[in-house]
Amino acid sequence: MSRINKLIPHYDRKRRRWRVEFADRSPEEGDLLYVASEYARSGLYFPYNTEQTAEKEYNGHSHSFQGVIRALLEDPAGFTTVGFEEYYSKQELQFLAALQNKLKTDLTK
Repeated sequence: MSRINKLIPHYDRKRRRWRVEFADRSPEEGDLLYVASEYARSGLYFPYNTEQTAEKEYNGHSHSFQGVIRALLEDPAGFTTVGFEEYYSKQELQFLAALQNKLKTDLTK
């Protein structure tokens, strides 16, 4: 692989992970979301609250939607995105509401 291609995120088969090199700092490797975020020098941010973070100075958050789902599964009764709707698409909010409703129904059985 040429030097120019290594400056673009790519899957390293030998290491079995995504990787990107930089001209001005050490390479980064890991899952695709992490490497793409480092490459773009930006990232995703999904704030929410759970029973543990409600009324605290800092809300809960994740840098992936999968992390948000994990937080909801860990605290279905206390999980909320109220006040943070602008960070989510309509489809994501509908999915979270459906999942939370299903959890509440199944947990009361």
